[in-house]
Amino acid sequence: MEYRYVGESTLKASALSLGCRQFGKKGVTVDACKEVVKKALDLGINFFDTADVYGDGQSEEYLGTALARVPRGSYFLATKGGTERLAPGTERQNGDPAFLQRSLDASLTRLRTDYVDLYQLHNPDPAVPLEYTAEAFMRFIDEGKVRYAGVSNMDGQELSEWLKIVPRTASIQLSYSLLDRSRVEAVFPEGHHVRVSLIPWAPLFTGFLTNPPPLEAEKRTGFYAMLPMEFMDKALGVCSLVREMAADYRTKPSVIALAFVIRRPEVATVPVGTTSPIHLQEDLRVLEVNLAPGDMTQLKEAATAVPPPELLTTLEVTEVLDCGRVAVLPFGMKVRVPGKVRPKDKIEINLWDGRVVSFPGQAEPE
Repeated sequence: MEYRYVGESTLKASALSLGCRQFGKKGVTVDACKEVVKKALDLGINFFDTADVYGDGQSEEYLGTALARVPRGSYFLATKGGTERLAPGTERQNGDPAFLQRSLDASLTRLRTDYVDLYQLHNPDPAVPLEYTAEAFMRFIDEGKVRYAGVSNMDGQELSEWLKIVPRTASIQLSYSLLDRSRVEAVFPEGHHVRVSLIPWAPLFTGFLTNPPPLEAEKRTGFYAMLPMEFMDKALGVCSLVREMAADYRTKPSVIALAFVIRRPEVATVPVGTTSPIHLQEDLRVLEVNLAPGDMTQLKEAATAVPPPELLTTLEVTEVLDCGRVAVLPFGMKVRVPGKVRPKDKIEINLWDGRVVSFPGQAEPE
């Protein structure tokens, strides 16, 4: 196993970690989670990443049970807070300090510990000043309930503001894969040092790179059906290249895709989400595959040709906050709009990154 420091912290995490989102899925048993956690520890994995909303706390509960008899100092626990579950399928960001305090205490109870090594803000809340949320994280650190802070899904400016208040921030989680690199490259521009590490989510682009959907939109399901043809055409070309390289290296396509991600210098650890000990061991081959410089270049060139992913949809605003510039969408998500909106206004957004693409023409300018 290879180990890397997370940012400028004392956390030295295994380069491959266990992502525990699937621990919260319906039908997953605590025994299955115990088995894969034991396998992870046997393989040298010491970093476990979860969140309080995965399965309404089931993921944290099962992970805490699986680690109950393991010496606490031998592994690192990372969880997330700042997302409020309102109803099944309805979640919204909540950066209110009082809510975060309750969420952290509940997470510690489910995880059977009195501290977490890395507590991550799941998503910024556009309706709560960032400094209020950041000050709450500093208090958690001062109380000894959190060793280091982490953030997720922030842009470079938000991260810069956050770091001024929470210097003990070790990481940022962002979508990063062969099919989605724009947000990471904006936060980690080439030639500039950023003192936090990257923990990528969706390194296989939610399975696209290992099991690509059909090109024709009418044959696709789920969010794949929303991806535009231009993206699909280039993305499927990357998938073909990944399969060819997998054959050359005598490994699985997932290993090639993960090898590209894990070789980025800013990456501290890559969480692999599985409840299968066999799949976890197979993915560990990523540390054995040394992609030739020419192959890395070829993958990067193919990835560069893929446009940023867009899942464009038009949604009706259910309520407005913060002087009408924060819109709440039907499934609870809050988005900041560059102008005022009203309930029942329709706005177009990119669901992949929560970016507002267009809003009503009658909206007042800033």
